[in-house]
Amino acid sequence: MPLGDRLRAYGRALRFVLYMVWTRVRFGLQLRLGADLLTLQHTAKLRVSRRILRILGVTPYWAGALPPKRGPRLIVANHRAALDIGVLMTRFGGVFLSRADLERWPIIGTLARQGETIFVDRADRNSGARAIRAIRRRLGEGHTVIVFPEGTTYRGDEVRPFLAGAFAAARGLDVEVVPVGLAYPPGTEYVDTDFVSHVRGVAARPQTPVCVQIGAPFAMEGRAGEVAAEAREAVQALVEKARARLEAVAPTPDLERRGRLPRRALRSE
Repeated sequence: MPLGDRLRAYGRALRFVLYMVWTRVRFGLQLRLGADLLTLQHTAKLRVSRRILRILGVTPYWAGALPPKRGPRLIVANHRAALDIGVLMTRFGGVFLSRADLERWPIIGTLARQGETIFVDRADRNSGARAIRAIRRRLGEGHTVIVFPEGTTYRGDEVRPFLAGAFAAARGLDVEVVPVGLAYPPGTEYVDTDFVSHVRGVAARPQTPVCVQIGAPFAMEGRAGEVAAEAREAVQALVEKARARLEAVAPTPDLERRGRLPRRALRSE
């Protein structure tokens, strides 16, 4: 990695750690001063997500109209980077279904717990059943729940088959399923590396654009497996649209490597 990229990565990583520590301290102080927990959780999640994206040089570009929220929503998206959580949080709010080990991560794990994240160990059937019950409870209360039904992160734009658990949790409820497709520059994926190295790689880029395509909501009707397949097809189509927008500027190999893409070609529709 060139010296300039390393220095940029170290500087952003330091700002990231300091900000996360300060956020944890601030959250605790506000609770002690009598702030309402639910209001604090909602505003903190939005504020922290936006700030972290700015610190890391990540710029989301959105496309697709989303009707006003009328009830519970199940947001389903492809999963490519740890950034996905922050990106989707800035637009949708709500709570996430996340891998169980996130709960044990320093600082971030504490914030995730404070944000009412639903944790699941996909290798543990009991953990999966508890997560499904938690998703159903949140949806039943009218909340937004964000899930990555592929189950883990992958490279490339192929959307893998969706696990049906979250859709089973929503069965029988008046829930809108909202498909979302994300596309990043090559090399941004969180695959075959640890979290620290992943964040450092993103932080080394001058900027990291992510195109986010929102699809039309549809009702939770039919068997969970059928809805999962329908949602996967919708997300696949949205990913392809997001990729086309990202590649519209035809970046040179150097620009692609360094993460530089002209903003004028990525304006939201």
